[in-house]
Amino acid sequence: MTSDAKRGSAAQPPRWMPTGAESDLRPVGEWWDVIRTFEEVGHRAIDILEEAGCPVGPVFLHPTSLEPRLYFLVAVGASSNWNEPDTVALGRTCHVLVPPLAKTSPPGLHWHKLPNAPHVLTVREPLRQALTKARRER
Repeated sequence: MTSDAKRGSAAQPPRWMPTGAESDLRPVGEWWDVIRTFEEVGHRAIDILEEAGCPVGPVFLHPTSLEPRLYFLVAVGASSNWNEPDTVALGRTCHVLVPPLAKTSPPGLHWHKLPNAPHVLTVREPLRQALTKARRER
């Protein structure tokens, strides 16, 4: 479990957060949009954002695909006109499986970074720049 995941668990969970023991399907574009990327690139992008002092919102990891993916929660509309290689932007008409609040470590779908506050999301442009830099370093 990451220290960020432990730290965020004491706060009141956002309304969209599954609070039971199971992951739950949530509509994208209602509370947030999603930017999905490869785990390795996403981890490095998080480091870049934090080194620059940019807030990193909730991020969860889906490890069961051929190459695990990180899902960054961004503001509604941030997926519009997204054009960053090796990423997928998810907006309205999409749904994602969101892990429950207590699921902060493997195995399976789990939180890499829990929400620090109900409305803190990763900001689109710093995330795009961090992903570009992380991908180039790869």
